[in-house]
Amino acid sequence: MIKRTENLMILCLGFCLGAFVSILSAPTKGEITSDGMIYNLKSCKKQLQAFILKLIGNKNAIVNEAKTTGKEVITDVVNSAQQILKELQLIERQLEQKTH
Repeated sequence: MIKRTENLMILCLGFCLGAFVSILSAPTKGEITSDGMIYNLKSCKKQLQAFILKLIGNKNAIVNEAKTTGKEVITDVVNSAQQILKELQLIERQLEQKTH
């Protein structure tokens, strides 16, 4: 989940930088370019703030999802280990019967 968040942040940053570079390289007057750049930066800032608020609001849901997934993985590992233990005990009994 953290990797997904990092990827989204990198994507947003790349988008902002791309917009910034494209505005600077546009063939228009400096005033128009700087006004557009300010508008785009404010827009990106608002989007980033909304994204951060969304992440903060979903923090508990993300933590709960991680806990649930972790518990499921642990349960699966314990069940697999118990199954392997049963199979080993069965093999041990079979070997003991063959040696006696």
